[in-house]
Amino acid sequence: MFTNREEVLEKALQVFAKMNYEKATQMEIAKACGLSKAGLVYYFPFKQDLFVAVVDKYIFHTQQLENKFQFTAGSFPEFIDQYIAGVERTMNNLGRLLDNTNPYGCSFNFYYYHLLMQVRLYYPNAEKKIADIFKQNYQLWKSAIQRAKENGEIRQDVDVEEAASMFWQVFFGISFEHSFFQGLNIKQLAKKLHFIYSLIKA
Repeated sequence: MFTNREEVLEKALQVFAKMNYEKATQMEIAKACGLSKAGLVYYFPFKQDLFVAVVDKYIFHTQQLENKFQFTAGSFPEFIDQYIAGVERTMNNLGRLLDNTNPYGCSFNFYYYHLLMQVRLYYPNAEKKIADIFKQNYQLWKSAIQRAKENGEIRQDVDVEEAASMFWQVFFGISFEHSFFQGLNIKQLAKKLHFIYSLIKA
């Protein structure tokens, strides 16, 4: 039996990830937790409160840059490798939680995106919080590219903002595309990001 708040959040994550918010009843979540409905309500009186807590922990907290990446000074190719390492580390952590949430043969990446879509629909003020995550990632790439330009690693005619958008959008795009199949292929992601670097390299 699951009897603490963190275990409730973990099991609720699995339910929300594989079911639409409307179908994920308190009874369904309580069952996954090994609790009665009354036991679940003790921790979270309302389903939306539980949903918000799950999203805060497993999306907004997890996707904060300081919780996802561990950067050290180095070249731009090293920045790319450290970015990929952070993505892989985060993906592995989430995979351990969602791997048993696979009733239709989908990758856990797919279920994570499925949860993101529900966040946009049911999390209060979600648009702004999601936009902040995207903006942080864009600014991260922008700062790294600007440093690389100043250090002479990339061509001086490179538009920093356009290059930052290209790196971020390729990452996000391939992550979304791969989620429909076996999940994000880290080696392919690394190959594509380093290829973009080769196009702008000094």
